[in-house]
Order: sequence, then C-alpha cells, then structure tokens
Amino acid sequence: MQEVVFVLLPKFSMIALYGALEPLRLVNRFTGDAFTWKFVSLDGEPVAASNEIPVSVSGALEDEVRPNLVICCASYEPEPLLQRPLLAQVRRLARQGVWLGGVDTGPFVLAQAGVLDGYRATCHWESLPGFRETYPRIEVSSALYEIDRNRLTCAGGAAAIDMMLEYIAANYGRALSISIADQLLHFRFTDGSGDARLPADIRYQIEDTRLLTIVESMEQNVEEPLASGELAALGGISVRQMERLFARHLAVRPRKFYQRLRLERAERLLNYSHMSVTDVAVTCGFPSLEHFTRSYRTQFGLPPSLHRRRTVDTGSTLARK
Repeated sequence: MQEVVFVLLPKFSMIALYGALEPLRLVNRFTGDAFTWKFVSLDGEPVAASNEIPVSVSGALEDEVRPNLVICCASYEPEPLLQRPLLAQVRRLARQGVWLGGVDTGPFVLAQAGVLDGYRATCHWESLPGFRETYPRIEVSSALYEIDRNRLTCAGGAAAIDMMLEYIAANYGRALSISIADQLLHFRFTDGSGDARLPADIRYQIEDTRLLTIVESMEQNVEEPLASGELAALGGISVRQMERLFARHLAVRPRKFYQRLRLERAERLLNYSHMSVTDVAVTCGFPSLEHFTRSYRTQFGLPPSLHRRRTVDTGSTLARK
C-alpha cells in the first residue's frame, strides 16, 4: 500500500488538489486498498484554498516519517511560502528517498529546496518564464506534466489528473489508468508532451492560418522581436496584408499586439522571478529601460519598479488576471 501526503500551502488550487486525489480513490475502488492519503500543512493548522474555503489537515509535515509520495499543493503567490522550515522538511524527505511532487506553483517549493536540480519539471504556464529564469539548473518544460525519475510536477488544474493517471499506469498498468480516466470523463489521455497552455488559435479565436503563424511567431520571439517585414514573410503575405488581417480579426495593429505580448511576459517575470527590472526589460525585447517603463505604465497603470516594490512590501505577488 502506498501512502500519499498532500502538503496544503496557503491559497493552494483546490481543483489541482482533487484532480490529483480522485484518481487514487478510483484505484482503490477497482483494486482494493492500493493507496492511503492525508492532508498536512506546515504547522498542522487548517489551510484556506485560493477560493477561500478552509480545508482541515491531519497534522504537520514534520510528523511525516517516510511516506511513498509527497505532493506540494500551491497556486497564487508562491514566494512567501518559500521559508526555511518548509524547505528543510522537503530536503529531509528527499534525503530519505521519498518521491516528491508539485502541482500548479508547488514546483517552486521543490525548486527552492534544490531537490529539482538536474530534473525535468514544469509548473503553471503563467509562472513558467519566471520559474525558468530563477532556476537554471532545472530542465524546465512547458508540458502538462513531467515525471522524471522520482519527481512529479504538473501545470495545475486538470493536468493534475493527467499526471496521476501516468503515475498509476507506471505502478498498476495502462489498462487501469484508462479505466479511471473513463470514470472521470477525462477524455484527454496524454503522455504529458502537449503544451500546458491553450493553443493560440483557441485563445485568440483565429482561423486564418497566415495570421496564426504570425501570432505564434510573435509569442516565440519575445527577447529579440521580429521586424514587421519578417513577420509578414513568415505568414507568406505583405506587411499591408498583415495589417489588414490584424485589424479584421484582432482589432489591433500588429506592433501594438506584439508589444502587449511582451508586456504581459514582463508582468509574469516581475511576479514570479527575482530578475531585476532592467533584466526583465531586456528579456522582453525593449531597447531601453526608459522605453520599457513608459510602455509598462501605459499598459498596467503603474511603472514596473512600483509593481516590484509593491510585491516586496506586501510579501506577495499580484494575483493572476
């Protein structure tokens, strides 16, 4: 029998928690008592999820001796959670050979503890750029989930189901995993290699393949933005035709759309990394700090330096949109 411990951290994602838990319940339904599970917190006190619903726990993390798998559940504002007592417990479990996992921004805890160095890992797409910049020793991917040796990480949400289905398949066979997916009405059966974010054609409701190619090229070239002529050429059209496509389908000029993409990336880096404002500006393709600051203020109503200072003063990051 495998013992699974879920570490609930303040403002954790409830959908990710139960997405990881329910497949285990169904294994027991089909096979008997294959798994036991419990919820714990750092101090043994109840924890409120991001939806403000408090969840009771069985005890404190330090009381766990040697479970089979420990999964850190987090979501908004992971940085204030990365304190010595929590990291010390994670390192203790790693030394004991316990399998360790993280859902949504839970991988930040494992990363800060140093137990993901040299591993392949992922996290929520919004925090992924900051995760990649902050932890260069980790092989960061944008996959729905990653299971690398004795480490499990996922992007959160429904990807927690995918991750646990794969874990179950590895331990009890693919047939059982498929049966559980069927019970959960979870029709996406994946090896995790798919991107954790919705494709651009769905996010922007784009059907024109030329426009889609250009938008995807913009998203893939943030640090060194492509010129208008280069973008149009990638779509196989002229600059004038590109302008018309953006106006018709997205109601915005291409350069404005491109800048907005880069500013949104900058906001996520400010939220989820320790990069300086200057480094964020460079990473997001702005030729000068002055240009970046002016553009950022226009887009978000405050300069990036104040955004970062507000984050530090409150001990938290700004909430996701």
